[in-house]
Amino acid sequence: MVLIDNLSIWIILMIIAQILVTTSGAITVAPQCNSYTLINDTTRSVNVTTSGNCDQSFFNSGAKWVRFVGVGGTQIPTRSVPIYRCNADAPGWYAGQMPTNPNTTKNGTVCFNWDSDNCNWDISISVTNCGSYYVYRLDAPPSCELRYCTEMPAVLIADTTKAPILGK
Repeated sequence: MVLIDNLSIWIILMIIAQILVTTSGAITVAPQCNSYTLINDTTRSVNVTTSGNCDQSFFNSGAKWVRFVGVGGTQIPTRSVPIYRCNADAPGWYAGQMPTNPNTTKNGTVCFNWDSDNCNWDISISVTNCGSYYVYRLDAPPSCELRYCTEMPAVLIADTTKAPILGK
C-alpha cells in the first residue's frame, strides 16, 4: 500500500494545475515557471539547527532559476533567521517585496545574518510568482558557509489563474 502525505498531494495537484493552465493557451506563463531546478532539501529549513553547509558550489556555474519543494520549505523566509540555522553558519533570508500577481517578477535582496548584523552579506535576486508557487533566480552567495534558507509559508499562495471553460 502506498501512502501519500498531504504535502505530496498538494504538490502533485499544483503541478497538474500548472500543466493545464500552461497547455490551455489561455494564459502566458513566465518562461522561468516552466524551466527551473527543483530543490528538495530538508536541511534548508529554518528549523534545522546545524551548520556548516555552503551554497557556492551549487551555484558555481552562475545564476539559475530554482523552485524549493518538500517539507523543508517552499519559500525563502521574509524575516531574519538566527545564525547557525538552515545547516549554515550565516542563513539567508529575503529582504524584498514578494510579487503578488501571477507571472510577475520582483527584484530584491537576500541578506545573510551574521555577527549581530542581520544583513552582513547580501546578494541581488529575482522572484517570480508562478500562480501557485514561487521560483527564485539565485546566484552563488558572496562567501562560503552562507546558504539560502527555506520555510513553509504561513499562507499558501492562492492560485489566481483561471483556465478557460470549454465551449465558451
